[in-house]
Amino acid sequence: MKLVTVVYDTGAETLVEEALEKVGAGGWTRVLDVAGKGRAGLRLGDAIFPGLNNLMFSVIEDEKVAPLKIELEQIPDEFIKQLAFRVFVSDCEILI
Repeated sequence: MKLVTVVYDTGAETLVEEALEKVGAGGWTRVLDVAGKGRAGLRLGDAIFPGLNNLMFSVIEDEKVAPLKIELEQIPDEFIKQLAFRVFVSDCEILI
């Protein structure tokens, strides 16, 4: 199993959700309005550093990682290259 963590601009919400659905992710958890700093700069949701991100977590089978990458690469460059957008995959073991 793999834990997929997607950090994305709030405008890409539907696109990320659709990508997970297309590969058959059984479920996901979303965390809204996350402030942070990265390649898109500071995003604190205020007048000086506008914008916020969301996080989406999903546990998927190993064989779904490559198809998910293909789906996520279809998201327009305005999100992937210009705004906050990162995807992390790590090994995952379900404890309970």
